[in-house]
Amino acid sequence: MKMRTLAGLMVAALSFGMTACGDAEMADGESLPNPGEEGGYVHAMASVTKTLYYEGACSWLKCANGNSATGACGYGCSDSKLAFARDSAQRMTCGQSAKVTANGRTVTATVWDQSCCNRFEGTDGLMTALGISHGDGACRGKGDFDYGYGQASATFVY
Repeated sequence: MKMRTLAGLMVAALSFGMTACGDAEMADGESLPNPGEEGGYVHAMASVTKTLYYEGACSWLKCANGNSATGACGYGCSDSKLAFARDSAQRMTCGQSAKVTANGRTVTATVWDQSCCNRFEGTDGLMTALGISHGDGACRGKGDFDYGYGQASATFVY
């Protein structure tokens, strides 16, 4: 008889402990949202680590391409904007923001263009914010130019 009473008390204590540990507002069995899951929507984060190359100043892009340098997204070129041209993998869309990390620095940048060369290319503003030294090449006219310099490994979280 003692064993049955002891077993009954243990089951009662265990049942009380399991219900008492839950959140009073979540008595219906609902759990807290997982990271990236707010407001009923799941916001999956993805990342890619690639070399970020310097795309060139707007004046260089206009000269080398012989156009107004509006970019594939049509936003127009800006040397000061924290922006980048995406590679051709189509993993990000025009206007999409990404956290970009390089040289121990992280900034939020926006897709403004698609790279002609299948790589990630940063604006002057982005390269400066990430502490990546860079410089333009020479441009004498459309198709008559030398490339500039500047690159570093960067991680894009989007």
